[in-house]
Amino acid sequence: MRLVGRDGHGIELRIDGYQFPDAEDERLRTSWLMIAGTAYGPEGSWSFRWQALTPPDAVHLAAWLRTAEAGDTLRFTEPNLSLALTARGPDETVLRIGLDLEFSPPWRKHIRAGDPYTIPARLSTADLLAAADDWAAESARFPG
Repeated sequence: MRLVGRDGHGIELRIDGYQFPDAEDERLRTSWLMIAGTAYGPEGSWSFRWQALTPPDAVHLAAWLRTAEAGDTLRFTEPNLSLALTARGPDETVLRIGLDLEFSPPWRKHIRAGDPYTIPARLSTADLLAAADDWAAESARFPG
């Protein structure tokens, strides 16, 4: 999924499999998804990979991208990723992407959650909906 604005700032995310793909217990095997991505911020770009979403979280993310209203914030159990919709118009959506802990830029290491590095992303509405569709298709491959 690509959430990168016209100015080149944003993130690309993909599901990189289950955290425990070989576990005998199916509940453990499908409990966490490995999320890999690249962030593009005003200060530079970097890549990350961590068990950051559950399969239901992934489904919820796609739905949120389609239906969130300005002022809505999406957070998860693992605080690595958050999204806030700061504005939504007919042709443009503005997201504030929060990247914390293992998703933080390499120059900003800290050990406590709650102070994410934020990236504003100005997206066309069409690009946002395409990203939601891409994410929904990808997360459907990883049921929980």
